[in-house]
Amino acid sequence: MCCHRLALAVALGALALSTPAAAQRIELAGRVTGSRTVLSQRRVGEARYIAVSDLFYRDRSAYLEVLDLETQTVVQVRAKRAVFERRFGVAHDGVVAVPQGEVVSFGAGVVGLALAETNPGASRRYWYAELDVRTGKPLRAAALATVPRGGELQVIGADLAGAAAWFAITEVGAHGRTVVLRRLDLASLKVRDEQRVVLARGTGHEHGVRVHAAADFSRFAIVEYVEDGVGMPPGQVYLADPAAGTAFAVPAPPAAYGVAFSADGRYVYLGSAQRGTISRVDVAAGRIDKQVAAPRFLHHLVISPSGAKLFALASSNLYAVYDLPDLKPRVDAPHPAGVAPAMAQLHGNGIASLDGAFFVVPDAEDPRRPPATERGYLIVRLVE
Repeated sequence: MCCHRLALAVALGALALSTPAAAQRIELAGRVTGSRTVLSQRRVGEARYIAVSDLFYRDRSAYLEVLDLETQTVVQVRAKRAVFERRFGVAHDGVVAVPQGEVVSFGAGVVGLALAETNPGASRRYWYAELDVRTGKPLRAAALATVPRGGELQVIGADLAGAAAWFAITEVGAHGRTVVLRRLDLASLKVRDEQRVVLARGTGHEHGVRVHAAADFSRFAIVEYVEDGVGMPPGQVYLADPAAGTAFAVPAPPAAYGVAFSADGRYVYLGSAQRGTISRVDVAAGRIDKQVAAPRFLHHLVISPSGAKLFALASSNLYAVYDLPDLKPRVDAPHPAGVAPAMAQLHGNGIASLDGAFFVVPDAEDPRRPPATERGYLIVRLVE
C-alpha cells in the first residue's frame, strides 16, 4: 500500500510538473534606477545589454545609459556636449543645434550611436558614431544616410556577434514608399543596402511603418500600422529575407505591436493589441495559417530561449503563455505582486533581451505625484 501511494505521488508530481502552468512563469529578477530622461529602450547587441535611454543633454554634457543584465547595473556614459556640436551640430540663427541620438551597439568598451540632424531642411542627415564608454571620447564616425523630407531612418538593432548594425530607411516618392534595409559593418563602418521592399501605395492615408528583426537579423517584418474603426485602409506586414532577396505580404492585424520570429525560420507571430489575437504566418506558404485569442492591449511577444514557448505580455495584470509552434494551450497567469503594477502600465515601453530570457519594464509610478529625478526599472525573468 505504501509503495502504491508513493508511486501515485510520484506520478501526480510528474504530471504537475508537465502542465504548462507549472512549466513556465514570470518572476522578478531585480530592480535598477536610471535617468528620468528616457525616450526608448533598445536591444544593443549582446544579450546582456539593453539601452534604457537615448542620447540626452544636460548643461555642457551629453549622456546615455545602458543596463547590464548580468550585473544588474546601469552604465552611464558621459561625453562633452561640444563633441556633438563641433562634429554633428547644425547652426540656425547663430545657435548650434546638437543631434538627436539613439544607442545602436554596446560592448568591448565602445558604444555606437545613430545620430540624426536636428531641424533639417529638405533632407535629414544621419551618422553612426562611437564613443569610449569609460572616457566618453569620440572614436570613429561614418555617414549613414541622407533622407529626403517625408522619409526617416529607424534603428533596427545590432546583432549578437557585434558584426553589424541594421537600419530601415523609408523613402517616399511619387509612386509610393520603399523601405531600404541597410547594413553597417561594424569593423569597416561600410554600409550596404541588403534589400529594397516596395510597399503597396496607400489610398489617401499613409500608414506608419515599424521594422522588426529576427534575433539573428536574417529576416525582417515591415509592419504597417492600422486600426479598426477609424477609417484607415487595410495595411500589410511584409516579411523580407535579404539573403534570398524575397518578400511577401500578409494582412496587417490592427495595432500589431508584438512581433516574434521562430528560431527555425518557419513562422512569424503577429499580435494585435486592438483585437486581442495572435496570428501565425507560415513563411513557406506565405500566408496567415492560424489565429488564436490573446490578451487585449497586447504589446510584446517574446519567444523563450529554447524556442518552445511564446510569452504574450500586455498592459494587464495577467500574461499568457503558448506552446510553439501550434500556439496551444493558452495559459493565463497573474503577474507576481512585485511585477503586476508595472505591467499594468506597460503601454509598449518594455523590451526583451535578444535571447528571450529577460524582459525590462519601467516601474509603476503614481500619476498623482510629481515625477522623480530618476526612473526605476524592473528586470523580469521569463522562466520556461
